[in-house]
Amino acid sequence: MKNIKWLVLVVLVVTGTTLTVNAQEEEKSGMDDMFVHPFLAHMALPDNPGEMSLRVTPFQERFDGVIEQDLGLHLEAGLMRNLGIHIRSDGIKTSPYSEVMLMYSFLHDASMSNGMSVFGQISIPTGPVESNALKYLFGLSGRLTIPKIMVMDANIHVNLADKMAEYESSFILKASEMIYPELELRGEITEEATSLYSLLGLKFRVADKIALGLGYQIPITKEREYDSQFLLTLGLAFH
Repeated sequence: MKNIKWLVLVVLVVTGTTLTVNAQEEEKSGMDDMFVHPFLAHMALPDNPGEMSLRVTPFQERFDGVIEQDLGLHLEAGLMRNLGIHIRSDGIKTSPYSEVMLMYSFLHDASMSNGMSVFGQISIPTGPVESNALKYLFGLSGRLTIPKIMVMDANIHVNLADKMAEYESSFILKASEMIYPELELRGEITEEATSLYSLLGLKFRVADKIALGLGYQIPITKEREYDSQFLLTLGLAFH
């Protein structure tokens, strides 16, 4: 199963490259006026056809005095108007599942700066996990933009079989044309416990389609999978 994510990533890269070539005359979305992508959280609205972005996030994790290194990957692409795909692994070594999500925006403005989407997600076991069964989730996401000041993306998705919900949100501020402070909140609600993590970060837009970032994530609740994470990230956009 570990090979599935690599196969899907390769297929999507090829597909996204083809869409980029074929969609040069598509109207520009608000993404050109957006700031930078979050470290880990999903964007709340899909990309336009021909648009694709990649986030590569190496991180160091500490738990009970044990330190591990891992790599997170997040690929997004527009498939057709109002429909996009996300592929994400929060850690290719340590995360039990990799996610494949289809997102459809049913409400948004012309620039894709504000709106809402519904999505369905399949979680594929690609890491240390007891069961090889797939997990199926569905959810709702939304984006709110204050022009030239802040972008907020948030989502919640539910797994009815496991009676649990996951949620995440990101708040990206624009300090200058280059510097973007960020706050992310993410966690999980189950019948037994609730977890919540906060990530504070700083991103630097070093070129029109390239961003670099430094971040630090810690749990707020007693329920936790790690004590801290130090993250680096590289974000690339392709149009």
